[in-house]
Amino acid sequence: MNAMEFIFTLMGIASLAYLAVVMAYNGLTTFLWFWPLFAVANFVMTVLIRIFRKRRKAKMEFDMRPFIMIFTTYGIGLLTLVSLLCTIFINARTVNRPGLDYVIVMGSALRGNKMTVMMKKRLDRAIEYYGENPNTVFCLSGGRSDYDTSTEATVMYYYMIQNGIPAENLLLEFYSNSNQEKIGYSLRTIWEDYKDRTEWMNETVSAPPIHASEIITAPDKPLAIGIITSGYNMLGAELAARHYGIKQPCPMSTPTDPTLLVHLSVREAIILFKDRLVGNV
Repeated sequence: MNAMEFIFTLMGIASLAYLAVVMAYNGLTTFLWFWPLFAVANFVMTVLIRIFRKRRKAKMEFDMRPFIMIFTTYGIGLLTLVSLLCTIFINARTVNRPGLDYVIVMGSALRGNKMTVMMKKRLDRAIEYYGENPNTVFCLSGGRSDYDTSTEATVMYYYMIQNGIPAENLLLEFYSNSNQEKIGYSLRTIWEDYKDRTEWMNETVSAPPIHASEIITAPDKPLAIGIITSGYNMLGAELAARHYGIKQPCPMSTPTDPTLLVHLSVREAIILFKDRLVGNV
């Protein structure tokens, strides 16, 4: 076994081992199919390299085009994945911007209808921000998965209430499943809430009469909207927000569970690639 065969074999074994770790740690979760598929791809590469070496050693004539096509496809796919992962990690950042009008808190998968450590970190970041910005409204976003009976938004809502966040500072969006839906549905919820609050202010607050010539017109101030999610998820969330017209969403990323970091980051990279192909971001 030469060096290349050893590397591909090791990558295949590592993929299967990581699959076992993820399942033991988190149970059934989305995108688990990737790891056995990636393992098979690496084992196939090992076999192809061995066949190629044997034929070259025996000085046999054979068509190299299939080998070149397969090796090139594998290399381009792996290079694309690594490039996307680097972009995701670079964009896992936080911008400190006080006085945001709304903050979208993106939910994550529950475990036995209970929040995970990753979700708790997102909510604790929202609670911390509320302590310094009590006028900010938080949109808790996340629907129900096939494995749970509660929605992510409902679980987050009760945690926020228990930690002293007033109900009037909380909005719930519990229809979404994908990250794209969480951002899109949350923004729709925010627009409706903002419209309701504006109409209420106009009905309850009467301004003194002034002459028309004294009115100063100015462009409407755009809503300042932030996003709280885990670092691996921030790039996709920002791209989705820009897709829906939010030019400068304020990123507030939280740490990702170290055990699931690779799995979640790879899943996010492939979702971003797919969304870019179909024009979702």
